[in-house]
Order: sequence, then structure tokens, then C-alpha cells
Amino acid sequence: MSFSFIKKPFRATSIFLILLPVYAISGELPEVPALPQAEYLTRDKMTREDHMMLAEYTDNYNSCLQDTSVEQMSMQDDPRHVVDFAMKHCASILEELNQKMIEDNYDPNFRQSYIRRASNQAGNGMLRLVMMGMANRQPAAETEPPPAPQ
Repeated sequence: MSFSFIKKPFRATSIFLILLPVYAISGELPEVPALPQAEYLTRDKMTREDHMMLAEYTDNYNSCLQDTSVEQMSMQDDPRHVVDFAMKHCASILEELNQKMIEDNYDPNFRQSYIRRASNQAGNGMLRLVMMGMANRQPAAETEPPPAPQ
């Protein structure tokens, strides 16, 4: 079986690849104008209202995590499962924040790092609180006197 259509593009590609270094070395390639950089909203350009908006979303996420974790503590024995469930339940708040930051043209690196940091800090803090809450709850159940031997 012969694929004649493969041979022709291969030859043209070979010639191009052979000539490319010659042009690059001789400097005969025309300069490509640089694309204009996008004007993103960076941390140093943020207004007080921008900071307040970020703080409001972060507070809403923390409140959602706390409320959901408290509800979930009575249903789960493992604090990691409690916080994981709460983070999944409250993820829509961070998704909404992400959309808002995209619409307001925040710098993508800042946007991603801010959301990641807010999620990690809230999750780690909530995990500590849930672990302490569950630890305080267990000794109360263990303080019941053991049954008398018969």
C-alpha cells in the first residue's frame, strides 16, 4: 500500500527545517511585534471595595464551612470526612468568587493563588476545630461508669 500524500509534505517540511537555522543565524527573519500585555487588576491596583469584596466572599465561605461542619459532625465519625463534605458543599461560593474575579479582570495568577489560599486556610482551620470538637465530645461518653462485673 502506498501513501504518496505522505512523501510530499515530508519533503517540504525537510526543506523548511533545513533552512530555518540559516535564517535564524543570519538574522534575516523579520521581527514579530510583541503582543500588548493584558491590563489585569493586580493587588497593588485594587481599591478598598475590591478588598472588601474578597473578604466578604472569604467570610461567606468560612461561615458555610462552619455551619456545614457542625451539622455533619453528628453524622460522621472522621473529622476529615466532615471537613471534606463541608468543602465540597461550599465550593460553589469559591466558584462564584472565581467568576467574579474573572469578570473584574483580576490577574490570573493572583486569582488562582487567592482562591487556593482561602480554601486551604479555611479547610485546615476547620479541620482543627472539628477535631477539637470531636475530642471534647468523646470523653463525655467515656466517663460513664463501666458496668459492674456480675
